[in-house]
Amino acid sequence: MMQKRGREIGGGRMIVVDPTSGLSGDMFLAGLFALGADPKRVEREVGRLPGLEPFRIVFGRVKRHGIGACRVRVVCDAEAKHRHLGDILRMIDRSRLEPGVKELAKKTFELLGRVEGKIHGVPAKKVHFHEVGAVDSIVDMVGAVVALSELGFPPLYHRPFRLGSGTVRTSHGELPVPAPATIELLEGRTVHFGSAAGEVVTPTGAALMKALAEEISAHRPITPGRIVYSVGTRAERENPGMLRLIEAEQVPIERDIYCLRTSIDDMNPEIYQHLQELLFERGALEVYLTQLVMKKGRPGVLVTVLCEEAALGSVMDTLFRETTTLGVRVSTEGRAELERWTESVSTPFGRVTVKKGRLPDGTLKSSPEYESCRRVSREKGVPILDVYREARGAKTAKGKARTAAKKKRSRKGGGG
Repeated sequence: MMQKRGREIGGGRMIVVDPTSGLSGDMFLAGLFALGADPKRVEREVGRLPGLEPFRIVFGRVKRHGIGACRVRVVCDAEAKHRHLGDILRMIDRSRLEPGVKELAKKTFELLGRVEGKIHGVPAKKVHFHEVGAVDSIVDMVGAVVALSELGFPPLYHRPFRLGSGTVRTSHGELPVPAPATIELLEGRTVHFGSAAGEVVTPTGAALMKALAEEISAHRPITPGRIVYSVGTRAERENPGMLRLIEAEQVPIERDIYCLRTSIDDMNPEIYQHLQELLFERGALEVYLTQLVMKKGRPGVLVTVLCEEAALGSVMDTLFRETTTLGVRVSTEGRAELERWTESVSTPFGRVTVKKGRLPDGTLKSSPEYESCRRVSREKGVPILDVYREARGAKTAKGKARTAAKKKRSRKGGGG
């Protein structure tokens, strides 16, 4: 008999996490259950962690501020233990979880351990987790990765975070909100300081987003599909304490850009490299040169520059000041773009930056970044083609986990 599985989110679908009114590990896990992950399977998989106290996951529905929402409670009758980061990592390593799930779960705890170690002045693996080392937090964080595996590891994004105010009581005493670990984890992400009293974003919620999700651009268009809400176990009065997850269709980015062109037949060709460097520094998206045969048979160069409106004045000024041209043609053109980002991958020669893009159907395409490959090639004394080959074949933790999940679904789907 085939094992019942959760609902897989495939194709060009993605999940957008909206933490405006709250985010914690249990809220995120409840939202993934609402999107179709199987609570019983998650409970069974997380239960593979050796040494974890017996527990059960209670998944239900409540109404908060007039909105139907989902809620998760982790019930454990044993006395709660506090663990070091090293203890939790060993539990994950020794478990029978899928390799990709292990790697992402460890990454989440390592991020949290790193910032806690920085705050308390101790090595990360010596960090003594209190709240996070307890059963419920371990289930929330490892369970979230397992739930994402159930859903096929869809692309995961989050909107900016709104943080609370006041103080929160912890095992270390009364701490300011946002908690030190929360604000450290959100380094590089967009946050807003709100007036809502209490902890709106918890360290576990912040760690999950930092490890598993990217921030979605405010200008990125999406087509919303199913929308679910989840709440934590703590009742809120003024602040809804509610997380929203949006299952959405990815839409190629379309925008207008400016195209500047000028033909030059009387300038020293040595200057063009200098010109290209200046134009990129001043906001050009692309600069390219085309050989021309101009009037009276003179050899010339067509300089073409693409830029956004904000850089138009600077780019135009550069063309007039740094070249012999007396005129520049300007037009607007539509430009469709894939979602794009960069990731660092591990190769036998060192870490290399890879440019990634996602097609509307969810398929990924990638290309190693030249300067990164060139640096590694020179540092290690190996051919740059070898660096390119290894970088193309390397996978990130998310990619490994997604591949492993697909293989496992394929094997299970073959039964009768």
